Amino acid sequence: MDISPLSTTAPAAKPAASDRAAAEKAGQEFEALMVGQMLESMFAGLEAGHAFGGGQGERTWRSFMLQEYGKAIAEAGTLGIGRMVQADVARLYGQTAEGSQG
Repeated sequence: MDISPLSTTAPAAKPAASDRAAAEKAGQEFEALMVGQMLESMFAGLEAGHAFGGGQGERTWRSFMLQEYGKAIAEAGTLGIGRMVQADVARLYGQTAEGSQG
């Protein structure tokens, strides 16, 4: 019985659906993180105001609110950062699959 650790079947030319989904998720998560950090920098100099209740509560929960804003912006896909990251991740998955053929 042959128990070879190397597969003799060549990987598909196109990335698997799971690879595409993973690349899309990575791109969207990166964009959400980056936009959230950008918003934190923008709001850093602002005092807690009366728009959201103000006071210690707003200072405490502002970072969570900005993270959610980042997620919402990333889900909308209007900036395109996630798509660029997705393309790079997908390209890297493709190179990994091609490199494992040999």
